[in-house]
Amino acid sequence: MKHDASGRHELTRREVLARAGLAAVTAAGTSISTAGAETTGGIGDSGASTADQALLSGKAWQEFCDQLREVGNQLLGDDFPQSERDRMEGFRYLTHLLSFSMQMEIESGNTSYPAFTRYEQPHNQWGGPNPDNTYLRAHIDPDKTYRVWGNLKGIRQAILSLHEGDLQQEKFGVYSEQSLHDWDVGADGEFELWVSKDRHSGNWMPMHDKARIFGIRVYQSDWEKDASPAFHIECIDTGRVSPPPMAPGELAAGLERSIHWIKDSVTYWNTRTKQGWARAEKNTVAPAVSVPGGADNMIYGKCYWDLREDEALVLTGEVPDAEFWNYCIHTQAWLQSGDMANRQVSLNGHQMYIDQDGRYRLVLSARDPGTPNWIDSESRPTGLLVYRYVWSKSSPTPQARKVKVDDVRSSLPPDHPTIDADERNRRLSRRRELYWNRYL
Repeated sequence: MKHDASGRHELTRREVLARAGLAAVTAAGTSISTAGAETTGGIGDSGASTADQALLSGKAWQEFCDQLREVGNQLLGDDFPQSERDRMEGFRYLTHLLSFSMQMEIESGNTSYPAFTRYEQPHNQWGGPNPDNTYLRAHIDPDKTYRVWGNLKGIRQAILSLHEGDLQQEKFGVYSEQSLHDWDVGADGEFELWVSKDRHSGNWMPMHDKARIFGIRVYQSDWEKDASPAFHIECIDTGRVSPPPMAPGELAAGLERSIHWIKDSVTYWNTRTKQGWARAEKNTVAPAVSVPGGADNMIYGKCYWDLREDEALVLTGEVPDAEFWNYCIHTQAWLQSGDMANRQVSLNGHQMYIDQDGRYRLVLSARDPGTPNWIDSESRPTGLLVYRYVWSKSSPTPQARKVKVDDVRSSLPPDHPTIDADERNRRLSRRRELYWNRYL
């Protein structure tokens, strides 16, 4: 164990890997624990650990690739949908999971030198993302102290919280949830938050013993105006800014965490959507409820649709007394949210047209019905339409009615607007531009 001039102690690479409970390499294979390990050593250190050897010998990489191949073969089985489109999307989904897990578990896996990872973008969707959110997360250690900061000028709302992990790995805990209402923010938008077991002056989030992830959801209802600010995070305990070189054992551990997360994700979301489909009354909207692992102030409702190409689902609902609400589609098996940038697969309360009677009419269909509140099913005959209310004082359940697309207009008020092809293209072009502006 090393000590710096301030008296802080810093574990050596070998001590960290030993404490992480790494299993020995055997002829039968290598097992490396999930640990987000830190290190002060480099590849040239003498006395390489078994985890180092697993990587340097190629064993850890080979086992990662072998298990990834097994996941791909799993997608060919009867438990997963088998149409050409479904199979293509399954393998594409696997690349999305791989993209996210590599970034999260390897490039941002060190809890002593954390970094926020943006996720739930079109190229790494999982778990039913909200198109009106920007998502950030960082790995943390509950025994460490973290400083989070940024500039919140122009932000509409955000939720910051500590998480035990992800639902697909049976880690449901959500702790110390806070939002913009809870913070002191400078006149110019400057913001700073301390996350620790010991109380700090100013904005402070109490650390939880089971917390392993610090997560941020930024809400954007008005895509034209609402800001998507940058957030930053640092661990105070290290006493240094730059991390040491990554050790071979760290990469080996990251590969194992990554493949376990991928395997759990593929199985969990497919099983969950299949079970939901089996229980649901199709084309009927269920009341909004809270879900395990979700935010404390958020409730979700859903409707599993079963529609032909010439059919539509017309939903009529009361506007909720909520700070934020929206609708979006999710795919069967993968629980992705469609092409969020290029198609109108979602609408929020700010974007929704409200009729003169104070109600909204939303149309879900494959063909464009020429209405402002159209949700594009992407020509999927089946799927899941989800609505969410956040910071809501009411939870009205909308009513759904199946009609022919050609008969949609007769289901709407006479003064309900019509959207022609040129206007639709203009709106979709602007949607794409505003969506991608978040990530520039």
